[in-house]
Amino acid sequence: MKILIADDEKDIVEILKGRLIKKGHYIDIALDGERALEFIKTNKYDLAFVDHNMPEITGLELIKYIKQNKISTKTVMLTGYAEIEDFAAKQVGADEYITKPVSLKDIENIVNKYKKTKERTV
Repeated sequence: MKILIADDEKDIVEILKGRLIKKGHYIDIALDGERALEFIKTNKYDLAFVDHNMPEITGLELIKYIKQNKISTKTVMLTGYAEIEDFAAKQVGADEYITKPVSLKDIENIVNKYKKTKERTV
């Protein structure tokens, strides 16, 4: 799968990237929302892990853009905040929501879920 990781926390990015590459996925990294938007506009991703609180463009704004423009990328909101952000993520159409610190098992479960969905539609 082709996956975008958009998060300004380099430690989280490196952990996710390392795990997902080992599983055979192609990964692009954006350390701010503006760069993430550039990637979304110029590439086709199966899945995007998006941090809520990024410089330039927030994760909520990025997901809103993806959904309003009917881009097929499935979106996963990553945030250190709890319930209020869960509501906001759902309001903009995030497909999934994970509270930090993220569990690598949760990440793998989400990736596997959408990988199976993609395989059924191909």
